[in-house]
Amino acid sequence: MWTLDEAEREATPTCERISLAGLWRWQPAGDSVDTVPADGWGYQAVPAPWPSGRGQRGGTEGFVRNPAWSAEHLRDVKAAWYQVDLTVPAEWEGRHIALTTEYLHSFASVYVDGRKVADMRWPSGEVDLTEVCRPGGTHVLSMLVLALPLRAVMMSFNDTMGSREVPGQVNRRGLCGDVSLVGAPRGGRIRRLRVETSVRNWQVTFNTALDDVDPEQTYVLHARVSDPDGAVTEFTSDPFGGADVVDGHLPFTCDWHPERLWDIHTPQNQYDVTLSLRDGAGNVLDEALPERFGFREFWIDGRDFYLNGTRIFLSFTRSQPGSDYEDSRARLEERKDMGLNFGACGGFGAAPGDHVSFEGVLRAADDVGVLMALTQPHFPSMTGTPKTPSAPTATPSTRSSTPTWRAITRRSSSTPTATTRLDTWAVWTPT
Repeated sequence: MWTLDEAEREATPTCERISLAGLWRWQPAGDSVDTVPADGWGYQAVPAPWPSGRGQRGGTEGFVRNPAWSAEHLRDVKAAWYQVDLTVPAEWEGRHIALTTEYLHSFASVYVDGRKVADMRWPSGEVDLTEVCRPGGTHVLSMLVLALPLRAVMMSFNDTMGSREVPGQVNRRGLCGDVSLVGAPRGGRIRRLRVETSVRNWQVTFNTALDDVDPEQTYVLHARVSDPDGAVTEFTSDPFGGADVVDGHLPFTCDWHPERLWDIHTPQNQYDVTLSLRDGAGNVLDEALPERFGFREFWIDGRDFYLNGTRIFLSFTRSQPGSDYEDSRARLEERKDMGLNFGACGGFGAAPGDHVSFEGVLRAADDVGVLMALTQPHFPSMTGTPKTPSAPTATPSTRSSTPTWRAITRRSSSTPTATTRLDTWAVWTPT
């Protein structure tokens, strides 16, 4: 079972993220969708799809069934309960406490100590637990997860002679990505950072997402860049008011001409940036976890591809090189030895259950020096959100704005391997 003592933790002086990866209590929901079960539990690893039967993509590794469950009990499970005893660090007193999920397939209701707190929807979510979790205390976190497809009936284009209607389904079900507990300042804080670099302009842009900034207060952002040898450089934004933050985002751009660029021949040239939010007097209000990036730029000119100003010839293989970091790195090194410098991941799907995390693949590509592409979804996936108890119909959306596409590109945008989007691919290169 998951415990705080054995959990993976990342921290700065102002914030901390605790991984909830581990063994959780689990059971099929059946007709029990309104009340947290008191007993009858088995166990399921998180993150991982739950076993779902009928050829669905769910594994049995990390799954312990309750002896009372029959094969029929586990066949084609569409809703399940998860539960874990959640200990909140005592040093989080006064902090904002949140539960975050990635690759949620596809709808979850969150309960703390038997009381419903909020809902999450595919592909990722965040729930504020500040008022229901006491620092230093242990609480029972329960989640009812429903595997809801985008639509009950979807179009299949697998037949070259035409399309046909098929039942909507979720291939990978449950908590399939990172689940974390995050403690951060209650006031203005950094939610996310995306680093963009330009060789043609010799500039770096820190696209920052901010939460709970005061419209009447003055702030500055400070970025400290380092490499394995130590500090490299620092950047400070112009002062800005909380009212200048538009839709929770504020970018700032600085001139920078680093000596070392990320390239397929120099993948070791990567940097870490630590971003802090400060008040007008320079006091640190929040310091985000370090973000890894590489200084590079990929672009297209006519029929030619360029990486850092040099024309590059791409030798491509389509199949995804594994799922976790170790497996992906071994396969990418083999491919690079064969002269392949360009790969892909994604499988053209963007519906609930089509993917688990790409982070291990992309981090391996960063370290090996292979460009990667993110496949854009096929037409059946080009819809907005799965139907939920409060949203019975799916909302159409364009291909470029599907929730999965936005979530994947947001998570991957600072890695050196991904850069720009082509007609069918989004090419991955270090930021």
